[in-house]
Amino acid sequence: MTPATESVRVVSADSHVLEPHDLWTRRLAGSPYADRAPRMIEDGSHGHVFAIDGLRPFPVGLAGAAGKPAEELRYTGDQVESLRAGGWDPTARLEDMDADGVAAEVLYPSVGMTLAQSKDLGYQLACIGAYNDWLVEFCAGGHGRLGGLAMIPAIDVGAALEEVERGYQAGLRGAMVPGMPPEGHYAEARFDPLWAALADRGWPVSFHILTGAMGGDPTLRSGIAMLGVMSVVHQMQQTLALLVFGGVFDRHPRLRVVSAEHDGGWVAHFAYRLDQMYERHHGWLGRNAAPIRRRPSEYLTEQCWYTFQKDPVAVETRDRVGVGQLMWASDYPHSDSTWPHSRKVIERDFSGVARPDLEAIVGGNAAALYGL
Repeated sequence: MTPATESVRVVSADSHVLEPHDLWTRRLAGSPYADRAPRMIEDGSHGHVFAIDGLRPFPVGLAGAAGKPAEELRYTGDQVESLRAGGWDPTARLEDMDADGVAAEVLYPSVGMTLAQSKDLGYQLACIGAYNDWLVEFCAGGHGRLGGLAMIPAIDVGAALEEVERGYQAGLRGAMVPGMPPEGHYAEARFDPLWAALADRGWPVSFHILTGAMGGDPTLRSGIAMLGVMSVVHQMQQTLALLVFGGVFDRHPRLRVVSAEHDGGWVAHFAYRLDQMYERHHGWLGRNAAPIRRRPSEYLTEQCWYTFQKDPVAVETRDRVGVGQLMWASDYPHSDSTWPHSRKVIERDFSGVARPDLEAIVGGNAAALYGL
């Protein structure tokens, strides 16, 4: 590190836990869902996976592969012993953070991200509640350096409100909702109590990649899997457009939305295009949209934040997006993580950036947003 960056306080705005093998089997023991609790099993062909009732098994390998060479990454076949223990052990977590030069982290789930896809109301709520309770305990072992985000169900708004209040009282720092609700959409009036509850508590709400599919075939019927890596960005763009044109931001001007792990280099052009298209076409395309009070881009640069790991384009376009809206992240312990080279990545991607901008994007913005 150069003297200009070595003293900068680094906060990861998007890191993850890797849930321990007994999280749900232990916490749902004695409940009606004990026999269906998500559990880690060893599959002869696929290594350790989490078995989740009604959903595809969740291989754990990529969720704990931080620091592995690219040639060693694989979707299935890994044993839990080969993964970073910091995913579930707060002591090991702090050691890895120290090695990486990271002062604090905002925490998302790993296995838990798939639970939003369950259509079983009672089962989903039981699993989410158990996860949030465990997360509170995990963060307590972080000595103030770990800020957990509560998983909030979209399957039932009343249950969502209860989980927001439980998590808020327990000291969690924000919320993560699925990319899409099981039915309908997030601009419907029935979700307004949820947005209001989050805004009233000052809780940012995150939309994280891989928490809900938009439907359709991202490979355009080609079967070429690499096409799918872009679909997550498209989904977030559509979600933000929905919140703008559906009037959610106008109805809840204190609502703060986080785009997590979709990168940020696209935001400048996306905001420009929203403004351009709205100005030209809202007269004839606005029949089903709520009247909005500001230019679309203003919502994106005032009520939205964007996390990224390695995105120099986000850094280059920071003045168009808003320096205060960008947040660097390490994604530890996932396979895309910058660990254990986060400081080197920051030095490379922020070369020539003025220190106030550097301090804000790699730490200050996240610390302020989540009260870390």
